[in-house]
Amino acid sequence: MTDTPSGGRRALIVDDHPIITDALSTALVVMRVFDGVDKENSLASAMHRLEGGRPYDLIMLDLHLGDTHGLEAMQQVRERCPDMPVVIFSGDESSATVAEAFEHGVQGYISKNSPMSVVVNAIRVVLGGGIYIPPQAVRMLGFEPQPAGGGQPVAVRGRVPDLSPRQREVLIYVLQGLTNKHIGQRLDMAAGTVKAHLAMVYRMFEVSSRAQLILRARDLGLL
Repeated sequence: MTDTPSGGRRALIVDDHPIITDALSTALVVMRVFDGVDKENSLASAMHRLEGGRPYDLIMLDLHLGDTHGLEAMQQVRERCPDMPVVIFSGDESSATVAEAFEHGVQGYISKNSPMSVVVNAIRVVLGGGIYIPPQAVRMLGFEPQPAGGGQPVAVRGRVPDLSPRQREVLIYVLQGLTNKHIGQRLDMAAGTVKAHLAMVYRMFEVSSRAQLILRARDLGLL
């Protein structure tokens, strides 16, 4: 566990591999992505830090910690900090895990096998308000990565479905990484109603998951 100065852009890395966290935190500060990085090696210690109310510009979270496993850590962190961007940093590159992570409202999924340049670029995408899905996962989810600049933006944007005002609000919050529960709180509606609106959005965009919806929205110039 470390404590960074109070000012500047800060991140929290939650991972129980000290060699990885030390190297990553040093690189992110040296490359001026963050002014400081705090580190925790368990979900319990991370939750204790987050319960202290200290805000972070980004939380980087491994899925396989000593005191939890899989997506449980992410669910708890998202529940505690719905407004803080969360990026999964994991060696699990399966399309099922990636897709499930986005169902719970993460803003990015970065493979531990990625070069540091890719890690840094992905983080900068998220810090800029975007969502990062690794290219290999894009292909596994049934999409082809789009070229930089988006290709044919005018023609593509002409295919945006005609959403109702409520459907549009739900879509906007999905693209911000909010879960159904937190979308419901923002819109003062039951989580089941959010789910129903989202199901219709999926149908109109011809997708079957949040990850696919994010990719479709990006291709359509909405993200």
